[in-house]
Amino acid sequence: MIDPTFYPFYFQKLQERLSGTSVMSLEQAETIQQSLEYVLKHGEGETLPIRFEQGKKQLEKKLTELQRLYQFIQANYQSFGIESLDESIEEIGGFFKHYDLDYGAAEVDQAFIDYQLAIPVPTHLKGIDFYECYLRSLATEVLLVKHLPADQITELLEIYQEKLGFDYRQDINNLFEIIFRQLIGRLLVTKKQNESLLLSREETEYAFNRLKIESKPVELVPLFNRSDYYHQVFQQLQKVCRETPSEDAVHFFIRSVPSKKRLTFSQTMPQSSFNQWLKAYYISNRAERIKLLTDKDLAPEDFIELLEIVEEDSEFREEVFKRLNKNFIITLYLWVIKGNNLSNPREILDLTEAGDIQTFLKNHLKTLSGSALHDLLQTINMYQLSKFDFS
Repeated sequence: MIDPTFYPFYFQKLQERLSGTSVMSLEQAETIQQSLEYVLKHGEGETLPIRFEQGKKQLEKKLTELQRLYQFIQANYQSFGIESLDESIEEIGGFFKHYDLDYGAAEVDQAFIDYQLAIPVPTHLKGIDFYECYLRSLATEVLLVKHLPADQITELLEIYQEKLGFDYRQDINNLFEIIFRQLIGRLLVTKKQNESLLLSREETEYAFNRLKIESKPVELVPLFNRSDYYHQVFQQLQKVCRETPSEDAVHFFIRSVPSKKRLTFSQTMPQSSFNQWLKAYYISNRAERIKLLTDKDLAPEDFIELLEIVEEDSEFREEVFKRLNKNFIITLYLWVIKGNNLSNPREILDLTEAGDIQTFLKNHLKTLSGSALHDLLQTINMYQLSKFDFS
């Protein structure tokens, strides 16, 4: 039941807010009413004015404590370049500058808080109570991230980005959740703290099965004792795990990837050397020309350009391709895959624009049996181009 003395008090506050003007929107009036009710709930006293002033004092005290918590987060958080986290922490600073206990105490400007928490703030919380819940949860997340080596997190995010296909700095809505999941996996397979957060395929399957079955693994008890928040996030994670089909277990955690061998070749020739090479080529006989084009010191990029320049019959070109060494052919595959944004060599068969290189690779693929093709795919996946190659 509404206190009959509320509305006279409310109208008095409206008059104070108008301060000489006679116009106020309905929305502004409703905001002031909600603000008064919110402050009064935090106060005690026989009359509304006394309760209101007492409520303001309680909220001012809470606001001071909350500012200390906010400063602690500012000093300790690591964003790893995640834009929504940096921007949201900056925006929350505006709350402390503009918070109005008299007329806007119940307001929450969630539109400017893009960074999500692992456990969302309950929707019924208003004003300082909302920000207190948000910042306490964020501080708990920040502390866990802070106590893990930065290089382990960076490694994890780089592999996550490869899996994602675009910049994690713009995509991630909650850094803690990604790290927490991997930490749980690492603890369940009893890896040491100084080891990578990434898991092998076997570790992923083992951790997944334990997570699905065990409600409170003994290895996680010290973590849960630090904060009930971690236990709540674990329970959320376990629910997701139990809803995940067993055949998808290998994708539940972020896995380590085999390090790729780097193919490095000579850099491209300066224009003067390139011209000299052409002169030598044109005065050479057929056998010497083939030798020049298959020279191990010839940069792949020069090879591709020279093939477009020199005029030779198809039989000559086939002979050249036959004499190319294995690493050189792999480089050509990598170059075509990278240049056309393909996911595997087989997609070269679907390319509509086919120059000499594409034609050679198409013909090469068509000649491979099932096992030979499988071996080729595995071999290509073992390599990557050096940064200066075809960049």
